[in-house]
Amino acid sequence: MSNQRLLSPLESMQMAWGMVLRDFRQWCSPSGQKSIRDWKTRRIEGAIIVSKTGMIDDAEAMLKAVQQNENAKAMGDTTNSGTSVYLPMMVTAISAIESPPERDIVQPNANWLNVIVPADPLQRVVQLRTAAIAYRCQIAFFAADPHAASSIAKQFVNFWTHEGKRSFDVAYELGFAGTSIVKDNWNFKVVENTLYPDKIDVGIKNVYGATVDCVVVGLEPTVVGLGHLDDDITDTGEPDGSIPPGLPPVQGHRDPPESLNGVVIEADVIDKAAGRHTRVNADPDTGVITQTEIKDAP
Repeated sequence: MSNQRLLSPLESMQMAWGMVLRDFRQWCSPSGQKSIRDWKTRRIEGAIIVSKTGMIDDAEAMLKAVQQNENAKAMGDTTNSGTSVYLPMMVTAISAIESPPERDIVQPNANWLNVIVPADPLQRVVQLRTAAIAYRCQIAFFAADPHAASSIAKQFVNFWTHEGKRSFDVAYELGFAGTSIVKDNWNFKVVENTLYPDKIDVGIKNVYGATVDCVVVGLEPTVVGLGHLDDDITDTGEPDGSIPPGLPPVQGHRDPPESLNGVVIEADVIDKAAGRHTRVNADPDTGVITQTEIKDAP
């Protein structure tokens, strides 16, 4: 088991949502407006800011996040200091929805299934279950004129009617092969009737804003057998010492470890861009996984 920390499901969603917003930025049109053209071409960290979950529905707090971020500096302008703000600016926040989506939208499977994760170079037999999950995602776009804010809101709604944009992948980090992280892509989609554009008033002269809300739904996997830190206490029965004396422990329902983790004893993880590959070896008797970095011949 590696000592590396894996991304949580929410962090994985945040990463995927960030890629969606980058895609939208390159996709949308300035529609002849210089301010949007400037927003599209500046450095990404000075154009889109991720705010805290608690800032959803609080436009003033979102605008404050822009000031705290000092996006003038983020976009490469070193002539300004303090809380300089360059508009237009997009701010986004994500919040998990506690109640799951309807089963006719997403169908989970709470039973353990024996599977092989395609991205696992060792092709181990592991166990998987899934939960239906929904996230509320909100963007707020602030500009110095109302036309820019309105244009971005309308284009963002239109973005999700594009056949190729209606869904996107979230790369979950499920475990390890040696020190390499095993990831698997799961598809999420925006529920189209949850797209709600609206104007916002931040109470500042010559600063205009618009928000768009949407609900994103998909499946969140739980995988055991890939060396995740939580493997040994996920449905394996109550740990010793965790229950009052005299009470029988609740038993787990997973397959015993010896029936899982059949491994390929040698596999290569190829990185063509870097001109190298990683050879992963597994000892079938001890379960020890080692890896060797090998530079490919030019």
